[in-house]
Amino acid sequence: MPTAQHMVVGRELRRLRSAVGLQQKDAATRLGISTYILSRNETGETPCKTDTVYQACSVYGATSEERDRLLQLLAEANEERWWQGSEWRGVAKNQLLTLISLEEAANLVRVYDRDRFPGLLHTRDYAYYAIAFAAPEGTSKWEIKRRTELRMERQRRFHARSGIRYICILDELCLRRTIGTPDIMIEQMEKLLSLADDPRYSFRMIPVNGHNLPTLGPTVLFDFEQPVLPTVLYEDRAESAFVCQEPDEVDQRKKRFDRLLEKSMTTLQTKRRIGQHIERIIRDGRT
Repeated sequence: MPTAQHMVVGRELRRLRSAVGLQQKDAATRLGISTYILSRNETGETPCKTDTVYQACSVYGATSEERDRLLQLLAEANEERWWQGSEWRGVAKNQLLTLISLEEAANLVRVYDRDRFPGLLHTRDYAYYAIAFAAPEGTSKWEIKRRTELRMERQRRFHARSGIRYICILDELCLRRTIGTPDIMIEQMEKLLSLADDPRYSFRMIPVNGHNLPTLGPTVLFDFEQPVLPTVLYEDRAESAFVCQEPDEVDQRKKRFDRLLEKSMTTLQTKRRIGQHIERIIRDGRT
């Protein structure tokens, strides 16, 4: 799975190739590597080697400034990130590490998940039960605890950043579907209300009785300050993830997200509905 940092290197490599009109197959032949490897280099799925960058810059006729910039980007991409340290090694699968790298690099995140609240919004207790329910059979409590701690560290670092925007479409089903205990659900909803007062965060809800809604699966869209990296689509799947940088497919997902956003409640209506669900749980009894 790629990281955001190696995606940046790959996109710049692709830009240089396209600028001289070389197809991947021809470029791979001149670089002495397979088309498969070059394709993965350009998507960031296989990190470029320094020798490949030097050779590519020569084949593509890059200027010394372009070469030095690409080498600098590669050096930055190869730096160890916090989630790669010994404390977290082995805690998460590669697709989660890709997600973390995208969270760290993005300045705009758009999220929709019908089944549960997004991970960056979780309380610790809600996160623990959500991870436990999704974990394969036989996963130890220690592993679940470590994954929970990693999720909370992701969240802490993301919330500490300035200059970010987080737009979340909530599905009302998430509020009706108990994960953990009623008290845990109340705490989770109260956290949403607290975050809704932060101008960096925007929450809109799809009501249970919504009509004529666009079809949209679990979706996370990342946008970046770096112009070399386009909007990236991340879709969480049962035991894997789908990461897409292709403009046509990403654009279609963005349009469906925007149509769903148009059909959603306003932020004020969303906050009121969350408050009503808290009152419902209290009225029905917490335990």
